[in-house]
Amino acid sequence: MTPLYVDIDALTAKFNGKLDQSLSKLDAFGNKATTIGSAMSIAISTPLIALAGVLVKTASNTEESLNKVNVAFKGSADQIVSFAKTTLDSYGIAEGTALDMAALYGDMATSMGLPTSAAADMSKSLVGLAGDLSSFKNISIEVANNSLKSIFTGETESLKSLGIVMTEANLAAFALSNGIQANIRDMSESEKVTLRYAYVMDKTANAQGDFARTGGGAANQTRILQEGLKELGDSFGSIILPYFTKGITIVNSLVKKFKDLDDGVKRNILFAGGLLAIAGPALLVFGQVA
Repeated sequence: MTPLYVDIDALTAKFNGKLDQSLSKLDAFGNKATTIGSAMSIAISTPLIALAGVLVKTASNTEESLNKVNVAFKGSADQIVSFAKTTLDSYGIAEGTALDMAALYGDMATSMGLPTSAAADMSKSLVGLAGDLSSFKNISIEVANNSLKSIFTGETESLKSLGIVMTEANLAAFALSNGIQANIRDMSESEKVTLRYAYVMDKTANAQGDFARTGGGAANQTRILQEGLKELGDSFGSIILPYFTKGITIVNSLVKKFKDLDDGVKRNILFAGGLLAIAGPALLVFGQVA
């Protein structure tokens, strides 16, 4: 029988060569995967997470505004909600923005004694007027909104920037011209608000309807785009919001459970956390020594 000779060294060298090739390919694949993963994280994952945060915040703000509308207007809230769905096309104001503005006006109006139905009508008119003033005066919605709040506060400086001089003398003359004989100082808060509202509406007659007249212009189309993006974000955010709320609720529940743990368990958790904290540096030193 012919003896069988096996060249162990040759086989080992061949195996090692194949192994080195495989490891080299695996290393190259790992490097590529790391590069692609890093690029995707920077270019896609991080922006998407940031966008999701913005969408959730927008939807949350709208939800809060809707809650305020329900509290301020009570039985008249539905007409405010319906009105807000039309404000983007009619006045260049996003639905969420319109709800927030109306809630503010309504809250101040009802707190000064106006019934909710009258407060709803007044609020809708003022939201529309803010849109028209923004178009007519070429100012932001925020500036117009802050100025119109003077109807409820009685402050006059912010209205002057809109060309409305609402002094007590001017108000008294306006009241007399409309058959109101009562002294302004003797009026109730609701009567003063109603008078100031009528005065402002009278002095802004030229601006009223301006958005509808000039809505096709570049400035108003830009405003529609900006506010329309808010509505788009709100529509996506409203889908994410319930899941986000559930997640936050779970986290809050866990926080409460951890808070209620006894001190001994808390010390053990801190000790374990300390071990985890030093594990990384310890492994790094061990690896360098090895």
